[in-house]
Amino acid sequence: MNKLKSILITTLICCLYFNGIAQQVESEYNGQPDKKKNATYFSNGLQSKYREDTEGAIRNFEQALRYWPNDDASMYELSEQYYNAGRVEEAFSMIQKAVKTNPENKWYQLRLGLFYRNLEQYDDFINLYEELTKKYPDDTEVLSELIDAYLSMGQLDKALTYMNLLEEQVGPTEIITEQRLNIYKRQGNDKKLIAELEKLIKENPENVRYYSMLAQVYTENGKEKEALKAFEKIKELDPNDPYINISLLEFYEKNGDKDKAFDELIAAIRNKNLDLTTKANIYDYWMNNNQGSSQMEMQAKQCGEAFIETHPDNKLGYLILGSYYIINENAVKSKELYQKALVIDSTDFYGWQNLIISESRLDENQAVRDHAVAALKYYPMQPVFYWYAGVASAVLKDNENAITYLEKGRRYTTDKVQMANFDAFLGDLYHEQGDEEKAFEAYDRTLRNDPDNVLVLNNYAYYLALKGQDLDKALEMSTKAIAAEPDNPIYLDTHAWVLYMKGNYKEAEKHMKKALKLLKEPDETYTKHYEAIMNKLKN
Repeated sequence: MNKLKSILITTLICCLYFNGIAQQVESEYNGQPDKKKNATYFSNGLQSKYREDTEGAIRNFEQALRYWPNDDASMYELSEQYYNAGRVEEAFSMIQKAVKTNPENKWYQLRLGLFYRNLEQYDDFINLYEELTKKYPDDTEVLSELIDAYLSMGQLDKALTYMNLLEEQVGPTEIITEQRLNIYKRQGNDKKLIAELEKLIKENPENVRYYSMLAQVYTENGKEKEALKAFEKIKELDPNDPYINISLLEFYEKNGDKDKAFDELIAAIRNKNLDLTTKANIYDYWMNNNQGSSQMEMQAKQCGEAFIETHPDNKLGYLILGSYYIINENAVKSKELYQKALVIDSTDFYGWQNLIISESRLDENQAVRDHAVAALKYYPMQPVFYWYAGVASAVLKDNENAITYLEKGRRYTTDKVQMANFDAFLGDLYHEQGDEEKAFEAYDRTLRNDPDNVLVLNNYAYYLALKGQDLDKALEMSTKAIAAEPDNPIYLDTHAWVLYMKGNYKEAEKHMKKALKLLKEPDETYTKHYEAIMNKLKN
């Protein structure tokens, strides 16, 4: 039998022996240490631990301590198992006992430190770790934990002291540097912060990040010239740095140089290393901050062109530039741009809405209706598209579909003015269809939501006068209309005709004469109305 095989068989026999003992009743314990039985239970406890049998491990380690109450190894293991079982107080108490029994064991102390930190007993944690750094001055992990604890406690000077000690051990690192810089910031110690950054730049002259941090500190301290030099150095070292244009934009804007700030905005949009989301955000920021500027429209145009030039496959530039042309009433150009935006993203709400507006300005009513109907596939609850589909259908003499679209659209709006617009148009369409009852219902709804709608006041009054129906109501509405627009010949004619129908011929004559004087060209309806009034007056 070879030596390895002999060792394996011996180990197996020992395990079987210990397992057999572990299952005996423990009535034979007489209060005296029994290291043999302690070893048996400790071994069984480790086996339970590796099988992740927490309860079994606890039973075995407790029995191990029963046979040797000063067994710090069992205390250490039992502390872990108590913690796993959620018995935190017992776990904490047991690791304290282990440290007290064997105060030289580093691992026991480290676990105790974890408890202190988790229980936010930072003073105890710091005292323990200060002792550990004295015993193990080369242990960088202990030093790092101690630094973090001091930072958590806000003891920044102490953190700096141990940071310097850590740097002596491991040499300068970016993490230590960052922590030191953050401490100087928290302390408001700009002098040391600047000195540290200048030192770092001297050691790392190609690192643009340090220049950026230095520029920010200079800016915050009102040192504009020094800040500008740092920014220019970044541009020199890395002209394609994705954030340099944003930093300079903020710098120039803060110092009141709007022209240079805008140049940096355009440069940022053209910078291929800067992500599109950030570009869109700074564009929005600029436009919101410069509302009312006389240059805003032209700047929006330049931004839109820069977006299209740099990101031709994204809709944003086309939408921005399209809005510029809509504002400046170039419907041909805006239509072209919104069509391109929709090729890229056929679901864009503003793309559809502004394409339709452009086409309506060009009197392309068939296209307006077709595109409004197409937009409704994506936005079936948006009243604006029902409105355009309805109006375009009416212009195309398709009143049935116009009424269908407008009736649907009015159900999706909660805005009173928008609702009034739907109902006013519906009233005219129903009247044209000869359905006076529905027309008058629509007009009534309009005036409930928009009681000063002059056009509806006039039309409703006129249609009631033609039917000789509700003449007092008609007079009230026509009176309100001419009060709003006293020199409108259409409204004066309606008022005169209502007065005529009520038999007030003298007043009717007065308003009819005024209407005829205001007419730019003769009108047959007005003439007939005047003749009818004159006949009644026997004139």
